Amino acid sequence: MRVLALASYDSFLNVARLIAPYFEREGYEVEFALVQARRQKQISDSQVQRNGLASKVRWIDIESFCGSGEIAAYDIVLSCLEGLSTRRLMHHLIPLGRNRPLVISAYPGLVLRYAYDGFSMRTGSDLLWLNCEADVEAYRTMCSAFGIDGSNARVFGVGALLEPVCRLPTAGTGPVVFFEQAVIPRNQAEREFLAEQLILLAKRFPRIDFLVKPRTTGKDATLHRSGHPVEPLLKAAAKRQGGWPGNLSLTSEKASTLLAEASHCLTVCSTVAAEAIHADVPTAIIGDFGAYDDYGLHYFYESGLIRTFGELEFPFEGKPSVGWRSRYVGDPNLTVKALATEAARMARRERQSLAERPLRAEMSPELREHLVRRSSPSKVLSRAGQSRGAKRLLSQIILSKLARRFAIPMFSYGRKKGQ
Repeated sequence: MRVLALASYDSFLNVARLIAPYFEREGYEVEFALVQARRQKQISDSQVQRNGLASKVRWIDIESFCGSGEIAAYDIVLSCLEGLSTRRLMHHLIPLGRNRPLVISAYPGLVLRYAYDGFSMRTGSDLLWLNCEADVEAYRTMCSAFGIDGSNARVFGVGALLEPVCRLPTAGTGPVVFFEQAVIPRNQAEREFLAEQLILLAKRFPRIDFLVKPRTTGKDATLHRSGHPVEPLLKAAAKRQGGWPGNLSLTSEKASTLLAEASHCLTVCSTVAAEAIHADVPTAIIGDFGAYDDYGLHYFYESGLIRTFGELEFPFEGKPSVGWRSRYVGDPNLTVKALATEAARMARRERQSLAERPLRAEMSPELREHLVRRSSPSKVLSRAGQSRGAKRLLSQIILSKLARRFAIPMFSYGRKKGQ
C-alpha cells in the first residue's frame, strides 16, 4: 500500500511531512514528490534538507506523471499543493477513469485570502481536509449553491500544529517575536512603514528583546515572493531613526523554536498566529494596514487580537475569544489519526472517475470547453489569460493614478480620443 505526498513549496512539504507518519501507522509506505509549479525557484535544497527528506524527495511534472500512468501505482495521493497545481492534478487524473488513486487535498496554512477560489479547485477531491469549522461551513455553502455534494469536506485542523511547541519555563520573560509575511503588507510604502514601526517599538521598550523572523533568508524560496524584504528596510529605517536598537535582532530559527521561548507573538496576518495561539503565546494581529481584503485580516475579526503598533503595551494578555478559537483554529492532533484511518478504508474501495464529478463551482463545462477551444488545456489550467488581464488592469490603475496626480489626459498613454 503506497501514499504519494505531493508538495510544491516549503510550508506545503512541511505539512506533508507531519501528516505522513499517520499513514505509515496504517501500514502505508509514504513517498514524497515536489511538483513543478513555476519556472522560477520554488524551494531550496536547504529547505528540503531541513524537513529531513532530502534523500526521499523527487521532482515530477504532473502532466507527464499522470499521462504515463505512474501515478496509478499509488493507492492514495496526499495533495499539499497550491491552487493551480491542484487544478492540473484534477485535470490530468480524468483520463485514468476509475484506475486512479484516492485524492486527499490539504491546505498548508490558514485560508486567509481567495477562499472560494481555492475551495472550487479542490471540489474533485475524494477528501478535502480543511483547517476549521468555519472553512467547512463556507465550503459546503459554496457547494450547495452550485448543486455539488460537499460531503467530502472534513475538519482536519491547521497542519502546522502537528509540530509541538514546548514552551520554556523562561518564556514569560522571553523576546517579543515579529513574524514577517512576504506580501502582507505588499507595497513598498507600507513595508517601509512596517520597518519603521518595528524600530520604534524596540526603542519604545528598551528593556525588552525583540526578534524579527523574515519569511525567508538566504537562497530560500516561498510561494509568495516579496519585492521588498524586511531586512534592508529595517536597516534603512534604523539609519533614519538614529541607529539600530541594541535590543532588536533578526533570526532564522524555525517558528516552533521561536514560539517555545517567545513572550509575545506579533504578525500582520499569518498562519504562525494560529501556531502561537495553540501554544498559548500572547498574540497580536497588527491592524495598521486596515480592512483590506487582500491582507486577510477578516479571518481574525472576531478574535479580539487586532491592535495597531501604537496600541501595543507589554506585557499584554493576547488570548483570542473562546468562540472564535473553536471555529477558526482546528487542532489536527485531535483528528488526524481518525482521518488517516478513514482514508485508508476508502482507498480499498472502487474509485469514481473524476469525469463523473461535477467541477462547476470552478467553472461550467461549457465555459471550460469554450476556453480550451480558444487556447489550450494548459493555458486554461494555468489561468494564463486571467493573469494577463490582471496585469493589464494593474497597469490601467497605475496609469490612472499618475494621470490624476499630474493632470495628464489618459489618451496620452496610448488611448485616442473617442475610443
